[in-house]
Amino acid sequence: MIKPLRKRHLQIWIAWAVLLPVGIAVAYISVKRPATIQLLQPPAGTGLPVIIKSVDNERYSIALLGNPDSTQLQLQWVNMKVLSVPTATIYKVAAGSIDLTGAVLLGRLEARGTYYFPVDSGFLREKPDLVVYDFIHNKVLDTIKF
Repeated sequence: MIKPLRKRHLQIWIAWAVLLPVGIAVAYISVKRPATIQLLQPPAGTGLPVIIKSVDNERYSIALLGNPDSTQLQLQWVNMKVLSVPTATIYKVAAGSIDLTGAVLLGRLEARGTYYFPVDSGFLREKPDLVVYDFIHNKVLDTIKF
């Protein structure tokens, strides 16, 4: 090896001696920690204390909950059995209609459990129907007269 080649070889090895530990430290710092404590879905929350109206079925139980000191309303959906489709959504439609063009999406229903959906105070005046809809198969699963 000639002298300029030995010098270049020494410079490269010194650069590696500095850059390699710095690269390892940067890679270690940039690794994201797994979210073990945080849930991927927000918690369900709690329902309001007063039951205004309820509908029971063998598969589900629905209740309209309210607060005695305000006009805040909440729809509580309790699945008794696991849904047969994973993509069920619940819509508020006009009474006697199953047309979803003017419907209001309340939320998504999943497996067994309790779900709370906020609704406006006009829910009592309008007396709407609820439609459970599968958006993958484009099929109405159930209609609930409230």
